[in-house]
Amino acid sequence: MYYLYLIFLWFLIFETNANFCQCSQMRYRSKLRGNYKDVLKYDSGSLLVSRKTNLFRSTQSNGLLSRETIYQVDGGTGYTYCALGGSIIVELHQVYELNTFIFWLWDRSPRTYGFIVYACYENIETVILDSVGQLVGVVRINFPNQMVKYFKIFNRNGNTSNTQLHIIKAMAFFQL
Repeated sequence: MYYLYLIFLWFLIFETNANFCQCSQMRYRSKLRGNYKDVLKYDSGSLLVSRKTNLFRSTQSNGLLSRETIYQVDGGTGYTYCALGGSIIVELHQVYELNTFIFWLWDRSPRTYGFIVYACYENIETVILDSVGQLVGVVRINFPNQMVKYFKIFNRNGNTSNTQLHIIKAMAFFQL
């Protein structure tokens, strides 16, 4: 009877530790995945690394692609853009495990864009989208789960109206 009690007690302790470890691992994965929220938000600490080579059409923060405010977008305000052959690079506050990247291209007039999107980690740039002029409006990219430190959007062909790449808003997160 004593051995049965010890086995039961051992099983209870083991089960409690296993549940604790499982909960701890779930919390860790949630943080690593940005708590399943947008990790490019302005207040999340993301940084537009290419800000010195990019241009902003805005007043104050209205041209930032990470803003959360109401969008005022017209021909002269509300977007971030770069020239042909340039890139828009957004570095995250920390490394995250992500699988979704969404961005809103300028769509106030009919045009299509040509660009390449990279998800980057430890100086390895993985192509997650290679567009040759067929994308307009909101672009949603679902890619395999991977660690990401920054996103790079390379302006390969500009658009059908001019040679620039215009982005109004960008978001990145882990989707279950």
